[in-house]
Amino acid sequence: MSEKKQNEGFSSLFGFLLTVIGFAVGVGSLWRFPYVCGTNGGALFILTYVLVIVLVGIPLLTAEISMGYVSQKTAIGAYQTLKPGSKWYMASYLHILVALLIFCYTVPIYVWVLAYIWRTATGFFAGLDAAGIAQSFEALSGDPKTMFLFAIINWALIAIIVSGGVQKGVEKVNKFLLPALAVIMVVCIVIGLNVEGSSKGLAYMFKPDLSSFSFDAVTAATGQAFFALGLAMLGSMIFGSYIKDKKANILKQASIVSGSIVAAGLAAGMMIFPMVFAFGLEPGAGTGLTMITLPNVFNYITGGRIIGTLFYVGFYFAALSSAIGIGEAIAAVFMDLFHISRKKAVALVMAFAVVIGSCSILIPGFLDTVDNITGNYLLVISGLLIDIFVAWIWGADNFLDAIHVEKKALRIWLKASVKYLCPIAIVIILAGNFLQ
Repeated sequence: MSEKKQNEGFSSLFGFLLTVIGFAVGVGSLWRFPYVCGTNGGALFILTYVLVIVLVGIPLLTAEISMGYVSQKTAIGAYQTLKPGSKWYMASYLHILVALLIFCYTVPIYVWVLAYIWRTATGFFAGLDAAGIAQSFEALSGDPKTMFLFAIINWALIAIIVSGGVQKGVEKVNKFLLPALAVIMVVCIVIGLNVEGSSKGLAYMFKPDLSSFSFDAVTAATGQAFFALGLAMLGSMIFGSYIKDKKANILKQASIVSGSIVAAGLAAGMMIFPMVFAFGLEPGAGTGLTMITLPNVFNYITGGRIIGTLFYVGFYFAALSSAIGIGEAIAAVFMDLFHISRKKAVALVMAFAVVIGSCSILIPGFLDTVDNITGNYLLVISGLLIDIFVAWIWGADNFLDAIHVEKKALRIWLKASVKYLCPIAIVIILAGNFLQ
């Protein structure tokens, strides 16, 4: 019996929920949601995003978790168990590739946030104007010594946590990270809403404006839902295999995770947009919103150094919870695939992280190029394969029977979604990406 089967499994469904929420909430909600929302019209984007989550996100997340839950296997074994003798297990290699790339190439984001925790806490940004902050960010990205210093800290934290296993490592840490993140977000929201002029940010988020809405916003909302839920990134399938309760309500768990992701995205927007509008800054500032725009805000508000430090600590907590989730998923696959111990699997995962992450740090444009290929194409195709497999190869009825969905209305919704709505939504994402 493998180490995974002897030792792995969540202590409770609550542990599962925290781990999957932590895996999904990370960079997708705190970093990506505000700028995607800001560049696609605000309120109507949010409404579209919530609709996509309900119609597509929950069913597809349920399907992915169910593959692991029903088979009690990691990705390759899940396909082989649910459809013996078929070649569909080969799709799992794409899932592994996507997860590995996302885990490795995103290291500069973790490095920037760690550096910003230090810089904000020590008053590095004090006295710098917008141009000075932008120049300091460019200088940081071009400073290999500083980047690798914080990268080593990040890699070490991830390796230590994932080496601890599911219950003593990933689950235990997320029981601290997620509540701490929630508290930090609430504190930042309350402080931000008390800044004069912050109400304009709330209006931007929650007051619909048809003039700012387009088909591009629909494709962006669909893509954001996909990214934020962590669909086809291997984690949800692996964590499903760790659920040992045979009577678990997988649809309910997926719905709670999805609701939490929506709430996290809205909270991130409420942390950022009120302060952005209060200071007359540009809400559609893209990725620079977090790293260039907000330090300006923290420079000018009372207690900005403390608030800014809290913000970036919360940001790193979210990013770390996501990283350890993906790291755990890849390590689990490596343990099963190569029949090695957890320590050896983690060492192999981190070796990939160092090699690919170093390319991301040292090679200009590497991060953006790999992010474009992975996020816009490989990830989406990976999700399409999961959907086709569950709906048409394993079979929608078999899927629903296996997770004990008995109510007729729920069966109709899930069946229609995985067979028709999900593939249509995924094709929309791909079409939008190719047209761009």
